[in-house]
Amino acid sequence: MIVPKSMLFLISHREESMSTFVVVGGAGRTGRRITERLTKGGHRVIVASRGPEGDETLELDLVEGVDPALFSGVDGVVIAVEPPRDQAEAEAAMHHGVAGIGSAAAREDIPVVLLSQIYLTRAAEHPEMTTRIEVRARGEQALRTSGAQYTIVRPSWLHDLRADGVRVEQGDTGEGRISRDAVADAVVAALFDPSASGKTFELYDDPESTEPDWPTVFAALSADPEG
Repeated sequence: MIVPKSMLFLISHREESMSTFVVVGGAGRTGRRITERLTKGGHRVIVASRGPEGDETLELDLVEGVDPALFSGVDGVVIAVEPPRDQAEAEAAMHHGVAGIGSAAAREDIPVVLLSQIYLTRAAEHPEMTTRIEVRARGEQALRTSGAQYTIVRPSWLHDLRADGVRVEQGDTGEGRISRDAVADAVVAALFDPSASGKTFELYDDPESTEPDWPTVFAALSADPEG
């Protein structure tokens, strides 16, 4: 079966060190920052990308499902991918692909951090993004019911400027922007902190805030409702 190139993810293997993490979308603008932080922390990172990342590559077909072998022996997973433009491909990647990763992570008993977005509960505010929002919402719910140890991070509008304070909210009611650097910091912190498990939260720039103490922030968040 011929699979569209947009749905093939190439896996590159970087240097082995303390722990091993899979970053799906690790070559993207936000994913790259997550990958850099993990690598600088002395960890081995397996980058899943739409383009090759080095000499060693492996194709992962999200249309046909996720190969559980990819997650054997790893210590955690980050999903930081953008929805494809095609609606069918977006559904395959952001809903079924996320569900497959969640199921595989549950079997391996490893944490998963999903990078999502705001407006998931109020799609009517941005009708031009309806498809993107709906598939992300289905992916979020699939991850919640997968049995995996998950955290869902919902950034507001992303920008590439320096991080300058962070506001953390829940309930998907806010507006604003957030630095990709701040998002990467939050994602990596959640990956290592069990108190972030089972929780969904939003991120916004807030110059009046101090640098977050992530363990304290995660412990104060409300857990997602069951079901």
